[in-house]
Amino acid sequence: MNNQPVPRSLGQGPAPAPAFLSIIQHNCLGSWNVFLSLFESFKEATTYPSIVLLQDPPVNKAHVPSFNGFKSFFPPVRKPRVAAYVHISFLSNYTVLPRFKGVDDVLALDVSSNDPLFGTAFHSFRIINAYSTNTTDHRVHSVLPEVLFLDLGFPLLVLGDLNIHNSLSDPLRHFSQREISSSTPYFEKAAESGFALLNPPGEYTRFPLVGNARPSVIDLAFANPPLLPLVKSWEASLPLTGSDHIPITITLAAPSLSQKPPRPRWADTDWETLDPIVKGFRIPAAPSCPTPPQLDAWMSESLNRLIALLKEHTPVSRPSHHSKPGWTPHLSILRREYHKAARAARKHDTPRTREIAGTSKSGYFKAIKTAKNKHWSSFLLTATPQSLWTAKRFAYGRAHPRFPSLPGAETPQQMNDILLGHFFPPKEPFSPPPRLRPNRSAPP
Repeated sequence: MNNQPVPRSLGQGPAPAPAFLSIIQHNCLGSWNVFLSLFESFKEATTYPSIVLLQDPPVNKAHVPSFNGFKSFFPPVRKPRVAAYVHISFLSNYTVLPRFKGVDDVLALDVSSNDPLFGTAFHSFRIINAYSTNTTDHRVHSVLPEVLFLDLGFPLLVLGDLNIHNSLSDPLRHFSQREISSSTPYFEKAAESGFALLNPPGEYTRFPLVGNARPSVIDLAFANPPLLPLVKSWEASLPLTGSDHIPITITLAAPSLSQKPPRPRWADTDWETLDPIVKGFRIPAAPSCPTPPQLDAWMSESLNRLIALLKEHTPVSRPSHHSKPGWTPHLSILRREYHKAARAARKHDTPRTREIAGTSKSGYFKAIKTAKNKHWSSFLLTATPQSLWTAKRFAYGRAHPRFPSLPGAETPQQMNDILLGHFFPPKEPFSPPPRLRPNRSAPP
């Protein structure tokens, strides 16, 4: 393997756009050809990547290959299993601190800036790149879930080739009991810490080079709650590199602050007034012997006229940043009446005004509960593969800690000592009975 830098004509690329952060994830199978093919494909990408995270990179003499325009980071071991490449222009604007766990298969990058990142209040975020492989015990992988899914107060992205199979990432696959027992701890820990799976369920990330194995979803990416609003896309749009894993692009961007356009409220359409108008609607005459473009234009014109007619008799919503899912005009009326009754009760403190205020309050909050239940049922009925993970987090919430907290115990060993000392206290030291000596002065 050649460990020399790639010529400048190959590695040079445009500087990453500051409003977006493009992150590439890929398993190179230890191949220099795959590595070079991946970096060559960036020329055809719509957004030049800022960070490239590799699993099983090519290694020569305890070093990974260099590529012009990028700075490499990898664990200081004989054969690193993970590596990170950060674009030079990104390093000139942000501070990147690599964190090594003392192992060859986990690498963390802390990215920080003096200014808030992506329009949020956070000045830093972390990326964990892992390559988890099977061990002699099939239930335990080389990278434990406690190392990946940390409870941090700032954005955290966890990704890598985790080599685990689960129904949440691949719902159509038939799983063995061994695969379920090895993957469950990871997804349970992710759910307990509030992480969301970024992979679209069922979209394969590995296509084996041999014909007797099935495609699978093992290159996974998770985002914690602070990072999730910043995730714009997860896609596999780069060309193949010769590896049995596909390159994955994750794009982070600032949340959109622009107000959404008004949407028609089709459920409130005035169908009684619209019914005779729709029956009298006439489609424009079709052209004789039309060409495909003419037929397409005629269909589009007819459809647009019908949609415009429907919108004339349909109210529109005015979405804002304060809009709540499932909110209805009826709830707005009840809220207005509730506040009106509450003000009257405060101004004229009489039994009658207090009774009216209590009745208004009870009816208002009961209507909110009914609307929430209706919206939740509608959300479940229209759930897509991308929203299943969100529905699971909403349904189960954050799990309680599995281990109780004991005063004075901060580690499992201290907790073990306290429990053993409480239920099995040490016995008092045994003292033998005093030896009786004959009293010669005693009478016979």
